Order: sequence, then C-alpha cells, then structure tokens
Amino acid sequence: MLRTLGVTIPGLDPFLIEEVGKLLGRDAKGVVPGKVEFSAEPEEILRLNYTSRTAIRFLILVSREVLDPISLESVKRVASSVEWSSFFSPTSTFAVRAERVGYHDFTSVEVAATVGEAVVEHFSSLGTRIRANLRRPDVVIRTYVSGNLLLLGLDTTGKSLHRRGYRIFEHRTSLNPVIAYSLVELSGWLDSLSEDPTSVLVDPMCGGGTIPIEAVLAALRIPPGRWRRNYPVEHLIPFRGISQGEIFDREDSHIVDRDLNVICSDVSPKSIRGAEENARSAGIYEKIQFHVRDAGELATLDRISSVATDPPYELRTGRNRRIGKTFRDMALALEEKLERRFSAICAGPALPKLMSAMRNLSLVYNRRILYGGIEARLLAYERRGSR
Repeated sequence: MLRTLGVTIPGLDPFLIEEVGKLLGRDAKGVVPGKVEFSAEPEEILRLNYTSRTAIRFLILVSREVLDPISLESVKRVASSVEWSSFFSPTSTFAVRAERVGYHDFTSVEVAATVGEAVVEHFSSLGTRIRANLRRPDVVIRTYVSGNLLLLGLDTTGKSLHRRGYRIFEHRTSLNPVIAYSLVELSGWLDSLSEDPTSVLVDPMCGGGTIPIEAVLAALRIPPGRWRRNYPVEHLIPFRGISQGEIFDREDSHIVDRDLNVICSDVSPKSIRGAEENARSAGIYEKIQFHVRDAGELATLDRISSVATDPPYELRTGRNRRIGKTFRDMALALEEKLERRFSAICAGPALPKLMSAMRNLSLVYNRRILYGGIEARLLAYERRGSR
C-alpha cells in the first residue's frame, strides 16, 4: 500500500475523513488543516480521484517531516532523503509546486527550487539526468509547508477535482462543488433517502444550481469524475499496468435511476436559467424542480425535509436591505416545517443576520472554513426538540 494524502478545503477535513472511510473502509487522520493521511492501493487512489466529492486532489505521500521554519537547509535535507527513482524514471520530466502556510524565513519559490535541486541530485547520484519542465511536466511534486511540517507528495490528480466538467454557466459568486456537496451531507438529506425516498431537499438561493446538482449526482451515485476519466499517473511507477478505464467502468456500474424531490429556486431569472443549463449539462435536468422565487417565500412549500443553501455574504454584491427580512421569513418557515436540517455556508455582514434570524432553531453545527481567502462558517440548524 501507498501512503496517501488527501487534500481538501481547510475545515472540510472531517467530511473527507468520513468519505475515505466509506469508500475504502479504512481510517484516515488529519495532518494539518485541509490534509488527511491514509493508506491506499494505486487502484484505490484512482477510484478516489474518480468518485470523491469532498477532495480537491490526492497524492502519494513520500515524506512527512518536521522542519526548521527558519532554515531552508532542513527542506533540502528532507527532500534529499526521498528515493525519487522508486516513483518515477529519469526519462520523465518533472516540476515542483510549493504552497506555504505560516511564518518562515523562505518563500514558496525557494522551497520549490530547493526540492527540485534535491530531485536532480538524486538522479545524478545514480548516473542519470532528469529534466525539469515547469509548463507541462510528466510528474508534479507537490510540497506543502505548514508551520514546522513539510509534506512532499506526487500528484495523481492534475486539474483540481473541484472543477466539475458539467458546469457551463458560471454564477458571479459560484460555489465550490466540494463545499456544495458537504452542505448536502450536513443537511441529512442523503441519509434520509433510505428510509424516506420522498424526502425533499430545498435550495432557496441556488445561484447556478451547484448544491442541487451535487445532491442529485450523489443520490444517483454518478461519479463527479465522469466528465474527465483520465488522471496523470502514467509516469508514476506504482501505477504501471493499471487500466484507468476498467476502474472507472466498474464505478459507473453503480449508477442508479430513481425519482427525487429536489427544489431549486432563486429570485434571479438569469440564475435559474444558468442552473438549468448546468443541470442539462450534467444530464440530470429532469430530476430537479426549478423556480424563480424569493427565498422568503419558503413557507409556500408543502414540505421541507432538508435545506442546503449558500446565501449572499454582502461582500462582493454590497449590502442588501432586504436580506435580514428574507432570513427571518425563511426562519419562520423552518420553525414550522423543517423535518431534518437547514445547512448553509455564510460569511461577512450577512453571517450575524443569518444567525440572528435562526435564533429560535437549534444550532447543531458551526465550523470555520477558509474559502477563497475568506473566513466563512458552515452552519446547521434543527427545529428545537426535533431530536
């Protein structure tokens, strides 16, 4: 088995840990925010790339070591201890991508250069030469420096997994699909389907429709990698002889067809048209009900099992005088009709307004996540006494 590193948005680590457990039946543990470690076979890493809804990439973890945050030499020492030739050959080109979080006496560019130097020296010690190619490398080495911890890994993903292939309409504040799926999980709707196939999921502020689309894809077991079906592992020695297509075909065989109750609404007709375009692109248009409707009209629905939504934060779009009333009207409807959970991501000036409006519901989840440089909150509420 290979030491494997799963990467997600900082704060969504518990969702990725749970997903690895479900998909592989194996424990994963958090390393630093947004990074989890576990063991996996090469075939399982490809399965994860194809089916994971909560990760943005997976790497073969070749080193996890404590370093001196004021010494670039400690980076060199760790990188030089890796047997790079065990993972790829000198006929492959390579590049190093570095990310750094915390305070250090060196930059990300210096980290990347230092690791690259160690790779070249390793192959030179074997009497061979290897070339770097920063634009189109065969192998990408990803380096994460977080505080005094250095993580070195070989990328098996390429383009970030959050870039779902179905999205053709980009809302001005498009939600990351990884967060969208996490909100659906948090709402309890997917779990409810086994006991109540008629359970209703509502997104009353749907924008481009990412949340309802991710919900339907998950309910039908449609892999999010279906629009891609290829990952850059052909130059990695542990993946030699493995057929990606066969693995993905097996995963596609688990797709089901079922009736679902998913309601997608927004006050903007343009957003609804865009959401419909995205749903058609994903091949699930018939599974979602689309409406042009203000979120404050939630009470007009006959039934509300779960709600998952991404309200405006009043950061890019400016202050909205009506948002407080909209939140209060939503809350009144939830106090009367919510069966499971209301989940949302919120930040900025809108966050205290949303939490104030929901004060008569029970706050059961409140977690900080870093999203696009913004500190946001994942929230979940239930009706009081519903447990």
